Amino acid sequence: MSNNEKLDNAELKEKLKSEVEEADWDMLKTHHDNGAVFIISEKIPLLDAAIAVATDKVSFVKLWVDNGDMARPNEKQVEYFSESPFKKICDFIIIQPYVLIQLKETHS
Repeated sequence: MSNNEKLDNAELKEKLKSEVEEADWDMLKTHHDNGAVFIISEKIPLLDAAIAVATDKVSFVKLWVDNGDMARPNEKQVEYFSESPFKKICDFIIIQPYVLIQLKETHS
């Protein structure tokens, strides 16, 4: 990684930091129905995942998907979230066309 790339990632991280917000399931459901929501495990900082997706770091994203550290919500999670649709369940950031979320509690 070059110094310019490191600087660009630092600038991108600062920009994205201001775009992270809280969400409830009601806000996310339509995105989920469109297959755009990915849960990022607590092992990976949300902003690091967002930068990897935004900068097409396919090797990182593939590793996370293969390890289950980045996954679409499963049926059990969706049922749980639907029980309290207005409860703030996660932090989220939109990296078009995806919505990356990190849960406040674990719901596997």
